[in-house]
Amino acid sequence: MTASIDTDLMSLAEYSPAMLWRGDVNGRCVYLNANMRVFWGLQLDECGTFDWSTSLLADDHETVFGPFAAGMSSQTAFECEGRYRRADGEIRILRTRATPYRDARDVFAGMIGVNEDITELRRAEMDRAETVATLIVTTEKQQAVAERLSLATSISGLAMSEHDADLRYAWSHNVPGDPIGKTPTEAFGAEIGAALEPLLKDGLIENQSREMRVELDGQQLWLSVATTPVSRRDGQSRVLASALDITARKLDEEKLSVLARELSHCVKNVFALVQAIVRQTARASNAAGDFVRTLDERLVSLARAQDALLAERGHAAPLRELLEAQVSHLTGVNLSGPAVMIPDRLVSYICLAIHELGTNSTKYGSLSVPEGCVALSWSVSDERQLVMSWREQGGPDIKSPNSVSGFGTQLLTRLFTAATRGEANIAFADGGLIWRARVPLSDA
Repeated sequence: MTASIDTDLMSLAEYSPAMLWRGDVNGRCVYLNANMRVFWGLQLDECGTFDWSTSLLADDHETVFGPFAAGMSSQTAFECEGRYRRADGEIRILRTRATPYRDARDVFAGMIGVNEDITELRRAEMDRAETVATLIVTTEKQQAVAERLSLATSISGLAMSEHDADLRYAWSHNVPGDPIGKTPTEAFGAEIGAALEPLLKDGLIENQSREMRVELDGQQLWLSVATTPVSRRDGQSRVLASALDITARKLDEEKLSVLARELSHCVKNVFALVQAIVRQTARASNAAGDFVRTLDERLVSLARAQDALLAERGHAAPLRELLEAQVSHLTGVNLSGPAVMIPDRLVSYICLAIHELGTNSTKYGSLSVPEGCVALSWSVSDERQLVMSWREQGGPDIKSPNSVSGFGTQLLTRLFTAATRGEANIAFADGGLIWRARVPLSDA
């Protein structure tokens, strides 16, 4: 019976899926089961002469021989791990668990153990460690970015939030109170809700941007609000919103508007004073009435140009509005051209030129007869030059002036060209005068 059991145990060890082995008191192989022999490429009769340590990588000698020697000397179980070269040349990691065994006389006879191939396990652990390290670095970077963003938005006063399809706050930053789960109306009252919620609703579909005046905690605020739609992976619609407090800027704009009106009033007073001085001087010196009227009209034209420029805060003015102001008292002038802003350095000269053209046309040109008209047109070239044309039609036949031109002609050509750094010329055709000008819009 005992012999039969021993045979069954040996058969079980031989065909076990684990790599089993037995060694003598000197650490040499006594038995290697089938899987262990396949690993090292051995035949059964080669086990007794095989030195397993020759397949162990030199760098791992200490981690294997140390526990092995300690276990053998103390005749106690041990565990170790090392890299071995398999019969096909591939390096594999084996974890060894060994325990002492004794013979029939209870004398220590060596070790029996099992080797477990843990190569894939260790690779997975290394991959996981690398992934964790990468995540740590990424998280630290994201945290640093988030901290900087939080600091920047806190300094700038920028508030940000995310809203669901019902406009409830799903996330907020730098937003006062605790608005999460609430609509703007629920969080801040009906007035703010009425101003903000339509913008958020439209923002679920497309980008929106608006400036709005609201009252918060009894304080009047101006906010610049921008929204953009967001599609989540779960298909839910969201909208991201940002709100920047622009109250200080709006107050400055109001102050500038007041100052501009005051400046406009002062300029008008100066023009009125100049007109009074001109009229008084003209009476005292018996100057011609036409001279006084012409100079007075030119001063009025300059005053209108200054009004338009101040209305645009003194940087640029819309050309169409300037021209409409200069020809508003005339009948038969047709304007056509694109919307364009002209720099302040050109405003006075263009206004004076159009005033001069209108005055001459009502006296001598196409606007002096009922059937006459004027086509005033403009465009902007690819070189950012303003191209203007005053073309009279249906008027009396005007001959070319003498070679010695009057002040009006000089104003429309030589003086206009020098002042605007452009070019201008006058031609005469059947039906009236033609004035053309080309003026650079840039300061270069």
